[in-house]
Amino acid sequence: MLTSRSIARVVGVVLCATAVDALASYPDRRSVLGGVVGLGVVPPANAAVGPAKRLSDGVSFPLVSFGLQIYDDERARKYTLTALECGYRNFFASVLAGNQRGFGRAIRESGIPREDIFVCGSVLSNRARGFDAALRATARGCDENVAALGVGPLDMIMLDYPGPDAESIRGQWQGLEEMKKAGGVRSLAVSNFSPQQLDVVIKDDGKPSVNQLPFGVGYKPETNRRLLEENTKRGVFVQAWSPLRVVGPTAKAECAQVGQAYGKSPQQVALKWILQKGASFTTQTTSKAHFLENIDIFDFTLSDADVARLDAAS
Repeated sequence: MLTSRSIARVVGVVLCATAVDALASYPDRRSVLGGVVGLGVVPPANAAVGPAKRLSDGVSFPLVSFGLQIYDDERARKYTLTALECGYRNFFASVLAGNQRGFGRAIRESGIPREDIFVCGSVLSNRARGFDAALRATARGCDENVAALGVGPLDMIMLDYPGPDAESIRGQWQGLEEMKKAGGVRSLAVSNFSPQQLDVVIKDDGKPSVNQLPFGVGYKPETNRRLLEENTKRGVFVQAWSPLRVVGPTAKAECAQVGQAYGKSPQQVALKWILQKGASFTTQTTSKAHFLENIDIFDFTLSDADVARLDAAS
């Protein structure tokens, strides 16, 4: 059984503090978790589950994920069951949403074999300062995830935000590594980490497999390009959170025009662009029609010209 004590064992190494120069201040996911984007379209007859990505640690990661929003446990249970019915098999149950118990109950009640569902939990320990404090806070968060979700060992655990300095980030990462050593999780991930913050935790024998970031059509082209480039060259796979949040009037008009040629909605075009750029995404909705719409993107391919057109949309 995974315990705080088993996770919180500290390797007897003293690490020197290093300044971390973040490239950008990423928005607070808590402020946008409730946002739902959709057109109310008729759902397609067949929604594909979609392919998976082999991560740097060898774990298979489905490209399309449902990220639970801020609502109570019963609604988390309801929408998780809807997502499973629509074909979703990757779930991001952030501790920030406050409904991990309801999500876990849905997984247990679904009748779908646990090994067929990818479960990612999260830890919020970014306010702990210093190696030891960050390690303890992260270890405690890891234990709380396992207890709240109640689905056994997790497929992935994610640091929601980096700590305030390099030494704190090292403590956070050590907490995740101890969880993995104890058999509580298969893959370790981060969210909202800059390239410099990634470099703090990347080692010869391990690195974050995924970095969950704001990324999508409508962000500044140079921001998108640099974000993807910096993570890819480090062997870290990008997952976009709230991928439709910044599809503003100009970008949405571009997506709509492109979509006409493929018989797809602006949202489907924006999500397909993310996949064709070599990233993945986690979506948020409460509508079955939109669950189906967001996963019905594997029967078309954007042309190079259309990808370039969307690259420039902001």
